[in-house]
Amino acid sequence: MYDAPSRVYGWVSRHRELLTVSISGSLIAAAWILRAIGRGTPVTFMVLMTVAAVVAGISVAREAIGRLLAKEFSIPLLVTIAAVGALWIGEAWEAAAVTFLYVLGGYLEGLTLARTRAALRTLIDLAPRTGRVKRADGVHVIDASEISKGDVVVVLPGDRVPVDGMVLEGRASLDTSPLTGEPLPQEVGPGDSVLGGSVSQVGFLEVEAQKVGVDTTFSRILYLVAEAQDQKPKVQRMLDRFAAWYTPLIISLSVALYLLTRDIELSLTFLVIGCPGALVVASPVAVVAGLGHAARKGILIKGGERLERIGKVDVVAFDKTGTLTLGRPRVNGVEAFDQPSGGTAHQIPANEQWVTALAAAAELRSEHHLAKAILDYAKEQGIDPVEASDWALLPGLGAVAETDQGTVLVGNRRLLSSRGVSLTAAQEGAASRREATGETVAFVAFAGAPVGLIGIVDPLRPGARGLVSGLKQAGVRKTIMLTGDNEHAARRVAALLGIDEVRAGLLPEEKVQAIRELQAAGHVVAMVGDGVNDAPALATADVSIAMGASGTEVAVETADIALMTDRLERVPESIGLSRRILSVVRQNVVFAVAVVALLLAGVVGRLVFLAGGMLIHEASVMLVILNGMRLLRSPSA
Repeated sequence: MYDAPSRVYGWVSRHRELLTVSISGSLIAAAWILRAIGRGTPVTFMVLMTVAAVVAGISVAREAIGRLLAKEFSIPLLVTIAAVGALWIGEAWEAAAVTFLYVLGGYLEGLTLARTRAALRTLIDLAPRTGRVKRADGVHVIDASEISKGDVVVVLPGDRVPVDGMVLEGRASLDTSPLTGEPLPQEVGPGDSVLGGSVSQVGFLEVEAQKVGVDTTFSRILYLVAEAQDQKPKVQRMLDRFAAWYTPLIISLSVALYLLTRDIELSLTFLVIGCPGALVVASPVAVVAGLGHAARKGILIKGGERLERIGKVDVVAFDKTGTLTLGRPRVNGVEAFDQPSGGTAHQIPANEQWVTALAAAAELRSEHHLAKAILDYAKEQGIDPVEASDWALLPGLGAVAETDQGTVLVGNRRLLSSRGVSLTAAQEGAASRREATGETVAFVAFAGAPVGLIGIVDPLRPGARGLVSGLKQAGVRKTIMLTGDNEHAARRVAALLGIDEVRAGLLPEEKVQAIRELQAAGHVVAMVGDGVNDAPALATADVSIAMGASGTEVAVETADIALMTDRLERVPESIGLSRRILSVVRQNVVFAVAVVALLLAGVVGRLVFLAGGMLIHEASVMLVILNGMRLLRSPSA
């Protein structure tokens, strides 16, 4: 029987602002209606307006006092002073109008600002709540927070995957759109990785939990989006510093105006109209709306100063393998070099199978894209790697391994040269012919002599052909490829995509140097990479954009823009959206300053009065919010 009062109290608490606006507005309407039909006396009008001012003004005064105790001069303080002053001089209607319009504006602002945070709220609503965990005595449904690393999670159709993990058994079609923005389902099977938050559409899975709770990609996305929305760009930090002295200045000018004119109403009007309400929301509404819209599309744009830097990017640099290409290279051919009479030092005949076995031995411990292609090819051909030990992985060069019969080298020309291995004219010719068709060539040397080469191809990503034109439309002036691949393959890809400049055959430190040269020339450089092999260049660039960040924890945490999918069209989209956010912030600031300046001039010229001025002021705040909310939609929408 005690539930009803508690429910009523809960409803009142949740809708306190709406009730304040409704009661205050009703009292004001009643006062004017009674006056209009001749049923009310001046005293009735005064009482109703005074009560309306008190109802609306209590919450305003409470906030003003609290912030004043915290040594903060605020807009509620200006409204409170104006309302008290209006009541003091007998202008109850002015006091009611000022307080009512302020709380009405605050209520409408709250409703519209809530929409800008809808993207984050939608993500939170999609967070997995429970999971099916396989135990010795059967499958149990438990809270997602209770799942431990190593648990086997069963995923049925309609289930939301509660962990990041690897598929042990089964196959399924997963909707990953909440994380990646990718509309097409992802087909997964044994050995594939899955992300928490994905929804199973069809199929059955058993998944080994590798990341649980706050460590999942989904949880990190929620945290990073919320953090980015709360960070302030430079223009907002400047406005915060401005507000610290602006409010005391307005109070001082109002007092000075009264001393000069002895017109209390004029002074109070100046006080209220000087409120920088639109300036206060100029930046937050745009940042929250824009970043929330981006998050829904699988684009995590970091806020604050990073947003400012993204807006100034004029050069975009790309890695090739895994960024412009699919990153799923495959072997297109193996060639064994003719050996000098007498064969190699160990009298082993050079043929394609032996070259492949040597290359696979050296690449066993490597995680490079090309290493995987060689190992997959060896497996497909049924070729076992030569027994090896003492592996060395040399970034930008290749891999080295020791066998009982000699040292195996697999890599580029620089690796061979660094080990004193020379190529003949015929061998160079064989490599050049493959490179001219766009293949990447990995040379194989054994016991100090080149024994063959492996030609590898890596198809372009879907959407790559429209990348450069999209970047130009977003305001980027120049594109450049920085790759460790050979010159021929790099230039072929660049020609297909329309990339302005190519620097090939680069070591990781040379990519860093190339970016520093561009920065020294006055450019603001963005680097697009996979977040692993390109880590030094990403760290050096003014703006780092990590591709496919849903699988790379470091990239999600450190990149300025983390793309949760590998769709290249998201790169110009993310830069363009960042610029739109900054543009809207600047529009809002200019508009807000102009409105306050014009209103104050109108007050001094006795053209703007208290109630009318407050109405225009609140309308300007709503226009600033609505302008920011345009960022919730795509430009073409």
